[in-house]
Amino acid sequence: MLNPAFEGVKNIKYRGMLAEHKRKMRLVILFLIVTSILFTIIYWSMQGSGQSFHVEVLVSSDTVGEIDPKIYGHFIEHLGRCIYGGVWVGENSPLPNLKGLRLDVLEATRAIKPPIIRWPGGNFASGYHWKDGIGPRDKRPVRVNSAWGGLEPNQFGTDEFIEFCREVGAEPLIVVNMGSGTSQEAAEWVEYCNGDPSTAYGRLRVENGHPEPYNVKYWMLGNEMYGEWQIGHMDADTYAKKVIEFAEAMRKVDPSIKLIAVGWFGTSGEPLYWNRKVLEVAGDYIDYLSLHTYCWKPRYDDYYTIVNYPLSVEEDLKKIVDLINSVIRNKPEKSIKIALTEWGVWYENATAGLTQSVRLCDGLLAAGMFHVFHRLCNNITIANFAQLVNALPAIVTDDTGGIYVNPIYLAFKLYSDNTGRIVLKTSKRSAFASLLDVSATMSEDGNCLYLAVINKDPNRKLSVKIVLEDFKPKNKCKISQLNGPSVFSKNDFKSPDVVRITEAFTNITLMDDYFIYDFDPHSVTIIVLEREIG
Repeated sequence: MLNPAFEGVKNIKYRGMLAEHKRKMRLVILFLIVTSILFTIIYWSMQGSGQSFHVEVLVSSDTVGEIDPKIYGHFIEHLGRCIYGGVWVGENSPLPNLKGLRLDVLEATRAIKPPIIRWPGGNFASGYHWKDGIGPRDKRPVRVNSAWGGLEPNQFGTDEFIEFCREVGAEPLIVVNMGSGTSQEAAEWVEYCNGDPSTAYGRLRVENGHPEPYNVKYWMLGNEMYGEWQIGHMDADTYAKKVIEFAEAMRKVDPSIKLIAVGWFGTSGEPLYWNRKVLEVAGDYIDYLSLHTYCWKPRYDDYYTIVNYPLSVEEDLKKIVDLINSVIRNKPEKSIKIALTEWGVWYENATAGLTQSVRLCDGLLAAGMFHVFHRLCNNITIANFAQLVNALPAIVTDDTGGIYVNPIYLAFKLYSDNTGRIVLKTSKRSAFASLLDVSATMSEDGNCLYLAVINKDPNRKLSVKIVLEDFKPKNKCKISQLNGPSVFSKNDFKSPDVVRITEAFTNITLMDDYFIYDFDPHSVTIIVLEREIG
């Protein structure tokens, strides 16, 4: 038992220490409150003032991997005015055309250099029978478009699609019908496209005026076959077995083709079960797992949800990559990449044919998706924006010859002209770093560095200290910027250049290994730096 006198001394000492501790805690809390108040005052006083906050970005010399150009792909479907009135007007149209392909759409598409284009769907693919769309156009049958309603005239079929791809310099990606179609029908389609003239369907292609094989490399095995909205939808076990059936039939015709299986975007519940089952049962037969993701019906004015959507996509993609790796971990010779064969933004107010207005914020979303593809370049090697023309569009046309491009198209243009193949690691430091999304890429010869920066802040410039590791640039650099008057600015037929890309050459002031640049609000900027030699 302790001496009472000692116990009293101990209690006095303890009470004194406790009082001192409480005093210090009160000071800390007071400091935090004052700091918070000051920060809030500064923050709100700078809204719309044009003043800037500071962020530090380090561009490392360490590489992440190499970009596959097919991440900048597109998608066209027999939906609304995407094909008819968009890509195709017919040879007898009063609108300028090349073999029936709408000329202004051809020219706009060429300008963004699409590496791969997916067709014929989408949901449409699950009811499409490819033989309806070949041969003399005046003898092709008119069918009901069982996916989207209305009539399908079959004027735009396999040969027209291949012609479109060749005119714009894209690889074709064909989706076979696994809804109402058969593995034999799919195999015959491969033979029509890739078969020697000595084969039955290769000879049919020749008779239709195309003597040389098309050599279509990429084939997708159905579309969203898990969905109740899909013609012939099925469960994961059934689909996985059908993948094997279709793969074996199609590869008997052409063993060199690359096959893309339907995956389900998600990391738990039914999507997780579906993806695991397809990978475990049919993984040896496929080269890619397809995923679809949309910024799905956000509020039209919910700016931050829209521009930050790519970050949530990135987190889910990482988990799906982990799933793929866990399934094939004991097969070092096997590689299954991700093909994000549909991505985009889909608003609640999209009207019939999925026409919708696309704003600057959607262009920032597209740029953010490109940055995700860059960071995950070792796993995502195909991506197709949905869609190229008129439906959830990048390009918009009317039937009188009008055309304009929107901010998503402009994002494609910006990056197709100003991106290297090698991805460099980057890091950010600042309380405001979340307002920036950064991607650094380099040319294969190492002499050109492309720094892409998205400033998501709707009101303020961000002053960024850019530290370059093992790269000394020339003072003069090219600056390309996608921007408009406000985050919700948009183009239309009457005002097609409200949102646009501007280019300028400027001198930077290099201090040791860094320089400072102020990035405008709600902008995507790419700085092109050339290495100083010698």
